[in-house]
Amino acid sequence: MSVLVKLFNMVIFPVTLVIGILLLISGQTPNVSPLISSDLPLLGLAFPVLFLINFLLLLYWLIQLNWKTLFPAAFLFLNLGQASLYFQWNSKLDFPAPDDAVQKVKVVNYNVGLFGHFSESWTFDSVCEILIQQDADVICLQEVYAKTGSLEAQMMRLKKATNKKYAAVYKLNKKRQYGMVILSDFKIDRWKRIKFKDQSGNMAMYADLILDSKASKDEDSKEGKLRVYNVHLQSFRFNKTDYKTIEKVKNDSNLLESETDGLIQRMKMAYIKRATQVEILHKNIQDCQLNKIVVGDFNDVPVSYSYRTISTGLNDAFIERGNGLETTYKGPFPSFRIDYVLYSDPLICEQYESFEEVPGDHKMITVKFNSGVELNPLP
Repeated sequence: MSVLVKLFNMVIFPVTLVIGILLLISGQTPNVSPLISSDLPLLGLAFPVLFLINFLLLLYWLIQLNWKTLFPAAFLFLNLGQASLYFQWNSKLDFPAPDDAVQKVKVVNYNVGLFGHFSESWTFDSVCEILIQQDADVICLQEVYAKTGSLEAQMMRLKKATNKKYAAVYKLNKKRQYGMVILSDFKIDRWKRIKFKDQSGNMAMYADLILDSKASKDEDSKEGKLRVYNVHLQSFRFNKTDYKTIEKVKNDSNLLESETDGLIQRMKMAYIKRATQVEILHKNIQDCQLNKIVVGDFNDVPVSYSYRTISTGLNDAFIERGNGLETTYKGPFPSFRIDYVLYSDPLICEQYESFEEVPGDHKMITVKFNSGVELNPLP
């Protein structure tokens, strides 16, 4: 080994240790509430990058057949579980054969981005066409907006366009025609708002659906019913200056300290607000005794307190049936998986798909479930 390589290794080895320790800390950020520390979640954002750097360092030491390979290998091994939240390698050959004797439930999760209200084109009609093509049983939409008329009227237009029998809408406040919608082929037994303490533009709701006609005769029965949560958690609420700062980062331009400070403070404030919302939502989900599906725009990455808390006791449709590297955000901020479909046992996920060629800055997600309820069509 040349002297130059030895000198270079003397520099790279401390770097290996530092990057590895940062990866370990990043992987543990879901265990710490942003209410305790709003700095740690920022490191959680960097998890995929830190994981990749550790992998490259592993290759560097491995090529040399150096015993120091053990360090990045250990760091990577200890974080494989977290990495699986971003990347999956499910094979269709491993999937069980579909059971056609039970009720299937296809769900769409989609942040429609105000139907492009602040962009050059109004996308309501194109969004409706895409939803019709999916032919889903349940459609959960976030950031629904009515340019003219009321949000309730917009819900009825969506209901008619997608040929759904039932619908529920949660309007943020009386003055603003903005909110979220659940559309369903199944009867909505009841629905309810989940109110967050802070007055933000974010919200959550649920609808209890009747999958079995026998269940519809007994209001207290839990059999044959399914609760669907539609969630939109606190966003970073970046302004135009923040987006310009992000573009500078992408272009490797020089940044002023005031620019980065403003961006970071806005992110930390969002983490704190989101943590409060998550705890309210988590309690509601845990108290629910029905089979449940939780979908929405969490505005947070898989290695986060938000995802860890909400997904407690639930399965992730992407982990069970996804394939490859998943990112659901398409906007100017670096792409992450922030839109999710979670579900409880004994529901079985049979198919997971995400669609990038849709209007807005979020992918549309569709998931098909085996509900376990024997086919017994509603009258």
